[in-house]
Amino acid sequence: MTMNRRRFLGTAGATTTLLGLSGLPLRAQGGTLNVTAYGGVWEQAIRDCFVAPFEAKTGATATVSLGGPAQWLSQVEANPEQPPLDVLIMSPDLAVLAAEGDLMDDFTVEKLPNLQYIPQEFTDACLGKGTYFDYGVGGITYNKQIVSEPPRSFADFVERVSSGEFIASVPSISYGPTTVFFLWAINNALGGDVDNVDPFFEAMAKMKDNLVFWAGPNDFFNHLASGEADLGIYFDGRTWNHVDEGVDWIDFINPEEGGAMTAVAIQKPKNASDLAWDYLNEVLDAGNQAKFAEILNYGVTNTQVEYSEKLASRVTPLSEANLPPYADIARVRNDWIDRWNREIGM
Repeated sequence: MTMNRRRFLGTAGATTTLLGLSGLPLRAQGGTLNVTAYGGVWEQAIRDCFVAPFEAKTGATATVSLGGPAQWLSQVEANPEQPPLDVLIMSPDLAVLAAEGDLMDDFTVEKLPNLQYIPQEFTDACLGKGTYFDYGVGGITYNKQIVSEPPRSFADFVERVSSGEFIASVPSISYGPTTVFFLWAINNALGGDVDNVDPFFEAMAKMKDNLVFWAGPNDFFNHLASGEADLGIYFDGRTWNHVDEGVDWIDFINPEEGGAMTAVAIQKPKNASDLAWDYLNEVLDAGNQAKFAEILNYGVTNTQVEYSEKLASRVTPLSEANLPPYADIARVRNDWIDRWNREIGM
């Protein structure tokens, strides 16, 4: 589903208050919250953009637990009455599973005033028990020194790689998001749907002699740097991170059909501290999200965010990205992986 950004603009602003979302005076709440973050630059961005304003406004302390969504969800499942984590960062598929398992609290504007600025589709995608706050888009990254006229669509990418004009680096099935930002995206662009992935596998059969596979994002960059590949399927934000590190010979294209949005969800486990609502509202704040985007080079979901000039030219607008049907994909994902292993094997 291609999103139309204009539908979400013009929402009335929330009234500010000196009370926390739990109803207590902000400075009187105190307490400790346990939130989650990926490692590396992600951890520092979480601390600077969300933890710091939360602590300043509430007088509470937020500890940051590093790891990944599967690990965090397992911790909550093991002790749902007293969850060890108060806020989860989740992949879209696990956010759906957590919601279906009735492990997460409902997200409402009453609890989270800034939720009114988040497209409803993102909360619906989490079954109302979470929402998306950050996203990237998978598209075509290419070596400008080799590729003077890059493909502008997924369909053109398939045809030109199949003909041998380019060697392409594409993600292997061992990389978690592959089923969404590569398999689903190509299949969708070629007319397939979640119950018919023949277009994708037919395209892979055509391209197979001109493909190399990457198992991790650094592998992709190495393929282009070494000349093993001319272009491939990669993320917008990661491409721009390389550019900021001095790699001026790569560029990114969001295909004409629209790349697949790979989002990051936030959720609050049931029985977690009510202070989580104050923290989550900071995660959804436009100013905080703008700062986070500047650090990570990825788009954010608050429609009131104003990107810097540099970032505005890089972030794929919501209206030009496709929101995958994550719940439907979760239903058939194992079948897709089985078929991939039989027909592609990488």
